[in-house]
Order: sequence, then C-alpha cells, then structure tokens
Amino acid sequence: MPVVDASVVVDWVVPDADPRGPSRRLLERWAVEDARVLAPRLLIEEVANALLTGCRRARWSGPEADAGFRLLLRLPVELADSSADVKRAWELSRRYDDHPVYDMLYVALAERIGHRLVTADARLRDRLVGVDYVVAP
Repeated sequence: MPVVDASVVVDWVVPDADPRGPSRRLLERWAVEDARVLAPRLLIEEVANALLTGCRRARWSGPEADAGFRLLLRLPVELADSSADVKRAWELSRRYDDHPVYDMLYVALAERIGHRLVTADARLRDRLVGVDYVVAP
C-alpha cells in the first residue's frame, strides 16, 4: 500500500506529461495490480494548484487543465491522514533543515502505515538520504 506525493500524481494528470515516464509507468503497473494507493488529503490541493500554475504560465490551456482536474478527482488514490501525521510532519521538518511541512506530511503518512513513499521530488529524496522507505517512481 504505497503512498504517493503530488510530484508523482502531477505526472498522471497534466496534459504534457511523458506517457512513458516513470510516474505513468508506475500508474499503469499499479492499475494492473489493482494496488491500493494512499496520500494525504493535501494531495488534491497541491495537484490542482500545479494545474492552475500551468495555465498561468501558458503551459497548457484552461480546458486542458479542467480535464486534468477531472482526472485527478477520479484517480484511485485513497486520501488518509491524521492530526498525528501533521505533528510528525512538523517534527520531520524541523529535523531535516526546516524542509516544508507539506512535503513531510507524505513522509509521516508513509512512516505511520509502514509502507514506502513514492516521490519524483529529487530534492526531498536527497534531503531524506538513508530513509529507505522514500523511493523514486
């Protein structure tokens, strides 16, 4: 039961994502396996914001972003976090050079359920070097 962060899910919904990229291949594999995938509730807001940012920067059109948002809402990702995850995310943020709490919320969820966090965020993976449950797609 892996946890995914917004850096992976963005590649699942944005119009110009590489269909052969690692995140898309991972989604296809998990679909075949009927895998149960988790994320904190914050995932929706983060990915939606990425879609809007793409519109503002003229990376894709409004209708393309709308289609990506509709796809986001249909993804088979269970949203699950707790107030304990927020507290743990704060502790992790302080431990790892004040790295953003929203990134550490994904880490805290993965830690709590004892499964891996899949992230395309190389900066986060580099920050957490030695934390073996944080992996690339």
